[in-house]
Amino acid sequence: MQWTLIPVFSAPLRLCVRQDCLVVVAIQTFGIQFLSTMSDSPDLTELNTKLKPLAHELRPDRGPCPFVVDAFDAQRVALPHYSGGRDATYVLVSRKLTGEQPPSDLAVTIRYAPFVEGTTVIYDLTDETMQGKARPFVCDLGDGTIRMYAVMPFQIESIHIRLEPSTSPPSLVVAFLDARGELIQAALPFELQITDSAGHEHTKQYRSTDRSGRYTSKMLPANVRNCAIRSLLTGREQWLTV
Repeated sequence: MQWTLIPVFSAPLRLCVRQDCLVVVAIQTFGIQFLSTMSDSPDLTELNTKLKPLAHELRPDRGPCPFVVDAFDAQRVALPHYSGGRDATYVLVSRKLTGEQPPSDLAVTIRYAPFVEGTTVIYDLTDETMQGKARPFVCDLGDGTIRMYAVMPFQIESIHIRLEPSTSPPSLVVAFLDARGELIQAALPFELQITDSAGHEHTKQYRSTDRSGRYTSKMLPANVRNCAIRSLLTGREQWLTV
C-alpha cells in the first residue's frame, strides 16, 4: 500500500489512502473539497467546478447518515454526509476502492434511516433535479465515482432575486423559499448568469447561498441588464431585469 500527500486549498493534508483511491473528501475548518488521486476523473472535475462555493459552506455532520444501504452494497459504496445548515444535509454516494480498473457499472439501492420522515425531499445534484420524497431509489453510478444528494424537510418552491439599491454599487441578493414563502436556511448551490445591455453574456459563475440561506453579490458590472439564477438542485431558473 502506498500513501500520498495531496495539497488542499494550498494547505497539505495527509490522507490515508491508496495511490489508486478513487475519491477522497478533504475536510477543512472552512469547508470540504472532493479529490481524486486518479489522473482521469472527469466526474470529480465537474463536481468540484460546480460545487466549490457550496463546499466552502459544508461542515461535517456528527449525526447518523440519512441514507442507508444493505450489507452487500456497504462493501461497494461509502456514504459521507455533511451539514449545509438548518434545512439541508448533503450525502455523497461514493464508490469504494476495489482495485478494478476500469471501474465497472455500479448501481445501489438507497434506503433511509428510521429518523427520516416520509415527507423528506431528496434532490439529485448530479442531474439537477428532484429525486422525490423519501422512498427507496436506485443510485446509478455507472462507471463513475460519485453522486451527490441534498436531503431537505421540504421542497424548494421559488427563487427570490432582487437588487438592494441602498448599497453602492447595488447588491444582488439571492435566496430560496419554501411553499410558505419563507427563507430556506441552508447553503444551496446555483448558477449566476449576467448579461449586459447589449444582450451579451458578461459572466457565468457558480455560487451558493450561505448556511443561513442568503447570498449577496457586490461586484455587479455597471452595464448589467439581466441576472439569471439557475438552481443546481431543481434546474429551474429565475430572471431579474435591471
